[in-house]
Amino acid sequence: MPSSAEPVHPTDGPLGPPGDRGTVIQFGRRTARSGRGRRTPQPAPSEPEAARTPQQELAITLEAMFLHSGRTLSDETTADTFRITLDTVLLMLEGSRAERLVGEEEYRHLAGMIDGMRGAPEAL
Repeated sequence: MPSSAEPVHPTDGPLGPPGDRGTVIQFGRRTARSGRGRRTPQPAPSEPEAARTPQQELAITLEAMFLHSGRTLSDETTADTFRITLDTVLLMLEGSRAERLVGEEEYRHLAGMIDGMRGAPEAL
């Protein structure tokens, strides 16, 4: 077998099996086809979604957790119960701050996270 470093020698006539002069395909005129095999027009690509805010990402994560338990934050009773639970956690956090178990900076950070969670039902 010749290596790729060896020159290629041109052949006389078109490439193909010996004695075959090749087939010429006419592109100028094409016969009409039946409707079979036609392509169906595809819809234009949709606009990309706007980037989600961290609040929306948090809401989606929380909703997924609730859905996994057979509940949803879009149910008003469940959303109210969720908010009451967050109020309870915040009360416990305030108690930890009063007892100096949690510093002021940590308290502000955690309370901010809880406040962000509170808006999850509305963000869905």
